[in-house]
Amino acid sequence: MDTRLHIDTRLIDEHDDAVCSRAHDVIVASKGHERPWYEGPSQAEMVAEWRHVDEAERKQVWGAYDGDELVGVATIWLPMADNTSMAWFDVQVDPAHRGRGVGSALTERAMQRAREEGRTKVLTDFFVPPASEGHPYRRFAERHGFRLSNTEIMRHLQLPVDDDLLTRHAEAARARWEGDYRLETHVGGVPEPLQASLCAVMNQLAVDAPTGEIEFEEESFTPERYRDHLELFRKQGRVRLTTVAVHEATGDVVAYSDLILPSGAPTIVWQWGTLVHRDHRGRRLGMAVKVENLRRLQADHPERKRIVTGNDDTNSWMVSINEDLGFRIVELCPAYHRTLD
Repeated sequence: MDTRLHIDTRLIDEHDDAVCSRAHDVIVASKGHERPWYEGPSQAEMVAEWRHVDEAERKQVWGAYDGDELVGVATIWLPMADNTSMAWFDVQVDPAHRGRGVGSALTERAMQRAREEGRTKVLTDFFVPPASEGHPYRRFAERHGFRLSNTEIMRHLQLPVDDDLLTRHAEAARARWEGDYRLETHVGGVPEPLQASLCAVMNQLAVDAPTGEIEFEEESFTPERYRDHLELFRKQGRVRLTTVAVHEATGDVVAYSDLILPSGAPTIVWQWGTLVHRDHRGRRLGMAVKVENLRRLQADHPERKRIVTGNDDTNSWMVSINEDLGFRIVELCPAYHRTLD
């Protein structure tokens, strides 16, 4: 018997509180399906992001409706300042309505929008167990013409980390960088004099991190956009801890590590970017900034119990740092891409 639903896809009104509430519930239920460790952002955090206008990256939120019931959500991101041949999208379907054409309807809508915007490459990713060959999410992506590009290994670190371990790694790193650099930790973003050089390092992440078959352009993150994102974080109630290594000779940021503390998941920390400028590698600055950020996190936020991070397994440098600090594999995040005709 055909159990597929008659699905209507339409844009979600980000200013309709009732629709946003249902969309948030669908996304959290979908992302938490068979992932007991998952803690999603609050509705207020998610809606603030939807309502935030970023001229350098447009986004659209589409809903899949069975009659009047919202049963799936697709988010589409369209970079406008770099990598403008690409589009990213994410599809989440209420677990109670899976296997009935909802995800397919949203995926085809995303492909249509990408074509309308002149994009030739569409990218997506999702979370699967470590042993996941033939997983339904993989089969779904492949059925819709997507090919595997690369796989990030998702690791968790249980907090607190033993202070003796942190001290040992910090002192081993210090012998390599002390005298030429200084470490600074900032809450809520770095001060304006450091923002330009921090953005220059952050922009390298897309081209320096392993990305498999996809070649990205260097990003074009600016201090103005950085401050705009900091303001969004303040609206969301998120805390951003950033440790940077500053080159004493130039006063420039040459390495950084970001930890994000979501307001709606009060025990979780997200490890965002960690990168050392390519001209300053080999001085153990990656370990130095990560350890210093961890110390500040544990001193200021003892309520946080777990850090979540992801790295391509070919990124041996960062993987070794994370394993030395105690991160352990929990799941995979395969990235898939599709070339549009």
